[in-house]
Amino acid sequence: MIIRSSTARVRPGMLDEFRAFIEAGTAGFAALDGFLGDEIVVGPDTLTYVSRWRDAAALAAYAGPGWRTDPVVLEDEDRFLVEPLRVRHEELPDR
Repeated sequence: MIIRSSTARVRPGMLDEFRAFIEAGTAGFAALDGFLGDEIVVGPDTLTYVSRWRDAAALAAYAGPGWRTDPVVLEDEDRFLVEPLRVRHEELPDR
């Protein structure tokens, strides 16, 4: 399993609107092959979208060949951001 975290520093006063934007933009992810679940973690001025994927092939099918380094940005997402998204991954061994 791969856990992908995308952290956004959000413009002041826009955190609630950005959360709703991300929730709407990711609502259909449950239908993606290999998508195992997600959660949103909110900090004082950040929002981290955490998604879990079956394997690298499933994540690459969604995020593209640069999935390890390139963030996936929803259309018009930049208007909420102070800086580019930070993307991190953790691969958990099969059990």
